[in-house]
Amino acid sequence: MGNNIILNNVPYGSHERQIFDIAIPENPKSTCGVILFIHGGGWIHGDKTEHTKDINHFSKLGYTCATMNYRFVEDGLTVYEELDDVTSALKAIRETGAKYGLTLEKSILSGVSAGSHLSLMHAYTRQSESPIPTVAVCPFCPPVDCSKSDFLIGDSGEFEDWKYEILSICTATKITKENFLTEEPQRALKRMSPWYYVAENCVPTAVFQGVVDELIPFYHVENFVKLLNEKGIKNDFVVYENSNHALDKDPDKSIEALRIIEKYAEMYF
Repeated sequence: MGNNIILNNVPYGSHERQIFDIAIPENPKSTCGVILFIHGGGWIHGDKTEHTKDINHFSKLGYTCATMNYRFVEDGLTVYEELDDVTSALKAIRETGAKYGLTLEKSILSGVSAGSHLSLMHAYTRQSESPIPTVAVCPFCPPVDCSKSDFLIGDSGEFEDWKYEILSICTATKITKENFLTEEPQRALKRMSPWYYVAENCVPTAVFQGVVDELIPFYHVENFVKLLNEKGIKNDFVVYENSNHALDKDPDKSIEALRIIEKYAEMYF
């Protein structure tokens, strides 16, 4: 990686999970932009090192990149505290960049699964308070509507019990197979769903989704992209025809996705 600056485990808070890695190119293409990757893991596990290859890739292209850990949901800590962590990480990333002569004023957010959910939610709902305003968001296999029965049940039903349990923790609302269609659970599930925040002023959005995803119904994401189009939001949609949630069966589509993120960096940074 030449003389790129690599900083690992930079703290952005007092919790052990509040750390990020950042790669700063020796000769950056942009001194005002950063690409932040947020890892997946169902909001309860995972690690920033899942995106080490991504920050290596984009820093070689001349872009400042970071990947962050965040606190896992538990009793009293919901997805909204995880979104607070994204805000805090962006503030610390901006401050770190300033030490190296960067004026980080623009961010592209990306992530996989739960990380893609946090990316979308932060881009769509936290823009006014973001320390580095988001200019585009690029989610991989995002949960876009957690309130729908086919999201909770899934195609096989294999993950149904897990989803009720984890979404109860994510929303601090008891959600069960028996009650999820009632008013309070529906309100809580819609509140955490990017679908319900799509508006004409949303940032450009590139969506990457597998057709045979076992966790996220494909047509949910397909309809989400249709909604983006209806609202006039610039978007790109890459369909992994043979891939499930791991997105590992269509290497050509993975290359296309990286090129789209690079295109967004060229356009908006």
